[in-house]
Amino acid sequence: MKKIEAGSLYLKQHRDLFQCPICKGDFEKVEGHSVVCANGHHFDVSKKGTLHLLMKGGQNEYGKEMLSSRKNLADTGFFFPLLDDVYAHIDKPESATVLDVGCGEGSHLHYLTEKGLKGAKIGFDISKDAIQLAASNFFPDAFWCVADLAHSPFAESAFDVILNIFSPSQYQEFDRVLKPGGKVIKVVPNAQYLIELREQLYALDATKREYDNQQVVNRFYDIYPDAVSEEVLYSVALDAQSYSWLMEMTPLSWGASETALANAAANPLKSVTVAVTLLVATKAI
Repeated sequence: MKKIEAGSLYLKQHRDLFQCPICKGDFEKVEGHSVVCANGHHFDVSKKGTLHLLMKGGQNEYGKEMLSSRKNLADTGFFFPLLDDVYAHIDKPESATVLDVGCGEGSHLHYLTEKGLKGAKIGFDISKDAIQLAASNFFPDAFWCVADLAHSPFAESAFDVILNIFSPSQYQEFDRVLKPGGKVIKVVPNAQYLIELREQLYALDATKREYDNQQVVNRFYDIYPDAVSEEVLYSVALDAQSYSWLMEMTPLSWGASETALANAAANPLKSVTVAVTLLVATKAI
């Protein structure tokens, strides 16, 4: 089956998970390779089987090379221990309906699918390049679409799990699309995340070298007072290739001086720390 046909079939089976991004009406039917809402707005499935539901041009600094490097690094297992912990917090993975917010090039959702997620899964990102890469590499795993978190085209109370891994949050939207009893699983870097790289690139700039996630964590607890948190900490060995991918994928390199970048290239790190805070909240029933 071609991807455009598979994407159209997915929409026929799961159109109840979506809403029209223009009028907020239900998607009533799929005609050919287009989905149509109650007010006649229609959206075409691409040849890659994806859907473009972004009403305005989104701004995203993650280019194709950066996204490819992120996928390549993810394929080495860089995030596997973290994602194993994320998976452990998903109830009934064999049937849970999952929304990956800011899914990037799709590697996180792909790994979780390989772990055992069997229910309906949607990954979305504001970056068209990211969604094209996800569809090219991981199409069978999930339905991929271009969309805006602030105006998410998803139905009310549609999802059992919202994944929010290293991406912005919009808690009002999370609450709207999450089922009663559903979970928000958010991952944020903490002070030790990639600390070796930050020390290497910003040895003389404490402002850029240091990071504090407390404001983000506090905001999560303001919204979800009964949330729980878990610290995930491990070290990843790097070879020359994986170090190169890390440098290409991380925004940490954007503000570094030419001297610091040259020094980093001449002295690649042998290992790096992954240190994050895993936040989990359950919507009241």
